[in-house]
Amino acid sequence: MDLSKYTLPLTKLPPSALEVLNQELIQQEFLDYRHSNEIVNSDTRDGIYKDKEGSYFIKCTSNMLSVEPAMIDWWFAWFLPESDRYKLWHPSDHVSAKILQDRSELKTDKERYIGISSYVDEYIGNRYSRLCITFLDPKDFGFNLVQKKSFTAICAEVIDMEKAIKIANILHYVESTEDGSVMKSHFWLGNNLQHQNKLVNLLVRSFSKIKKLKGFFINDVLAINLLKHCFEEMNHLSLFLPELYKDMTRSSNPLNKEGEI
Repeated sequence: MDLSKYTLPLTKLPPSALEVLNQELIQQEFLDYRHSNEIVNSDTRDGIYKDKEGSYFIKCTSNMLSVEPAMIDWWFAWFLPESDRYKLWHPSDHVSAKILQDRSELKTDKERYIGISSYVDEYIGNRYSRLCITFLDPKDFGFNLVQKKSFTAICAEVIDMEKAIKIANILHYVESTEDGSVMKSHFWLGNNLQHQNKLVNLLVRSFSKIKKLKGFFINDVLAINLLKHCFEEMNHLSLFLPELYKDMTRSSNPLNKEGEI
């Protein structure tokens, strides 16, 4: 598939994003991802929040002109199988992507990505990361919403494959606006480190309580780079997604009645 039409260089971030990136970290406790329904309805401002345990909550807001929430669901179902698709999203930081399941025959976009694990290689700042991102049901994040096309929520957990440790949870909450959508991205970094091996997990949990040790793995630099990475990829996605979506869905039902939770 020739994707050159949608392969665009990164552009400068909007002033609102640059302003957030220049802010100091906020020393403050925060709710965990299970309270996402409360969080998205709060007035929490963009930035990086760091709690007394050395864990982070990161929020970044991206205005997405001409992007509908249903397009975001479609995107997460569409890019998963192929690295070239993943690279469209962030041409310099994204390296590769693959999945081990084929759900292309399922009816809705949500069915195609919820419950699936995406294995990606990417740069977060200068750190090369091999990650497993597993997409979860929004109910696992505390949402209990009726189905509507005016919003969607992309929920996931992240495992660092080199260390086999769960390091983060992700929420991208997307709401319709008059001229497109607004995406509110949230990351919980380091506040629930887990290893699948029970014995190793005991060690990981103990290690995570020692801030100096935890700081070698989860730290301010990683949080800042993750915030910047998110601003870049979401602003970039909004530039090509409307045309990509239109071209790829031209022969089918345009919205698949999606964008629903």
